[in-house]
Amino acid sequence: MKVYVIDYHKDDPKKCTGKKLVKLKLAELTRVGKGIILDPFSERTLSINDKDILIKSGITIIDTSWNNPSQNEFKNVRGEHRRLPILFAGNPVHYGIAYKLSSLEALMATLYILDEVDEAIKFSNIVKWGHTFIELNKELLEAYRNKDEEEIKKIEEEIIEKILRK
Repeated sequence: MKVYVIDYHKDDPKKCTGKKLVKLKLAELTRVGKGIILDPFSERTLSINDKDILIKSGITIIDTSWNNPSQNEFKNVRGEHRRLPILFAGNPVHYGIAYKLSSLEALMATLYILDEVDEAIKFSNIVKWGHTFIELNKELLEAYRNKDEEEIKKIEEEIIEKILRK
């Protein structure tokens, strides 16, 4: 499985998990999208149906600031754009905030949802808080795991509904 990173240099280099993946030679820097493009603005949700794309072409993480992501940074990248369903950040900067995942968290979530749990766990060992992300989202990740897009969207809707009722 290939992991690619497009780096827009908008993150603090010391906290940037995309740069860390490249530095550890677990990902390759690229200027073009390859395989699944993780895109929070995508209308398509990642699902088990995307596993063949992951295996054949890999995954591209667009590394930009999640404080103010620009839709243009994503839409200009060619590939199979997918968004992740609701998950909560386990990183110390955005802990507990829905959808504000680091690049590494997004990669771990993708692997988990596509039933590559052992790979997701391996990547969680890269940072001190990696296991925190997995544990915080364990129930959600298990619910999304190995499901098709419609099933995941339904689960996500139910979760958001529960949150809004509180």
